[in-house]
Amino acid sequence: MSRSQNQLNTARRLLERYSFQAPFHLYLKQYFAANRQHGSTDRRTLRDLCYAYFRIGQLWSALDVEERMLSAYYIVHHDPIAFLHSLRPDWPAPSSSDPHIRATAIGKTVSASSVFPLLNELSSEIDPSAFSLSHLTQPDLFIRIRPGREAKVIQRLEADQISYRRIGSDALALENSTSLENRFSIDVEVVIQDLSSQRIAEIFSLLPKRSKWNVWDACAASGGKSILLYDHSKEIELTCTDVRSKILNNLSRRLGRAQVPVVRIQTDDLTVKKDRSELGAFDLIIADVPCSGSGTWARTPEQLVAFKKDSINTHQQRQRQILSNLVPSLSADGFLLYLTCSVFEKENEAQVEWLTEHYPLKLVQAKLFAGYSQRADNLFAALFQYSA
Repeated sequence: MSRSQNQLNTARRLLERYSFQAPFHLYLKQYFAANRQHGSTDRRTLRDLCYAYFRIGQLWSALDVEERMLSAYYIVHHDPIAFLHSLRPDWPAPSSSDPHIRATAIGKTVSASSVFPLLNELSSEIDPSAFSLSHLTQPDLFIRIRPGREAKVIQRLEADQISYRRIGSDALALENSTSLENRFSIDVEVVIQDLSSQRIAEIFSLLPKRSKWNVWDACAASGGKSILLYDHSKEIELTCTDVRSKILNNLSRRLGRAQVPVVRIQTDDLTVKKDRSELGAFDLIIADVPCSGSGTWARTPEQLVAFKKDSINTHQQRQRQILSNLVPSLSADGFLLYLTCSVFEKENEAQVEWLTEHYPLKLVQAKLFAGYSQRADNLFAALFQYSA
């Protein structure tokens, strides 16, 4: 049995045993830790085979697992022939990166609606076909250069001959496998942050000038938005909350490295209605709410297989619970920034309509940052001002 066939058999077993209870990258990490006979080449090949399989969603679902995996690998991987030559010697070397042309070369066709099965749920601003097919490509790694660090960062990348794509003044796109930790002081010189998340700065620019902003990053997670806001305007007094205490421990360390001052960091389950008056009133509340994450599935393509349509309604209701408990903490002329990394209309435009119908909130701007055309994530943002 050839080495390629052994690798294919192992990848098939990995897929068959995967329960979708944890992210696939964690499942793989645990498997490799327990099976140290796999060298770096084997690990990379197994990872590529499995992720190629997930990237095609429900495409070619009538085929058996191994044939789907090989077909997916052929249209997804930049150089598939090195692996496939002993398994499919009749498949030609690809003449194009276009998935339609690659599929035709092996007697198959690509259907966008099979790759991403919930196209009818998308926000209206999204091109369904282009968005769906974007899942066949691994997104880039994006970093944001912090103020005053530009020359040093660019000089180091060029000295190390690291290819990069510059977007705007401070965003850089790198190959996803680029190692950063040994080159830069993370959160001091650069922030690892997806391009669409960086573009939230465009929304921050709509805020009026004030001598001080009392800000609540209500679903703070890793704190990337707090660092971005601080780099946009130093005049902030920051409160950060999240339901996950471990996340907040990481956030505290990260804000410390980034030298972002914070008034308080505490756990809070925002789905629970309670008196939060001790926090005071906020000039800006950032609500990056829990969501389907559908705008990021090119990074976690197992969701193309695992996600259930009914979950969209569940997320929508949870988001409304959270928003209902945040609005009372706005100051008289405060702003609410609603964010999701979802591409579903029910989590985005429908929530804007619901908020303006149920609360004295005036929409300032709603925007979907469609990152799929730039190998980035997709993010929805809506800025409101309290107008009671």
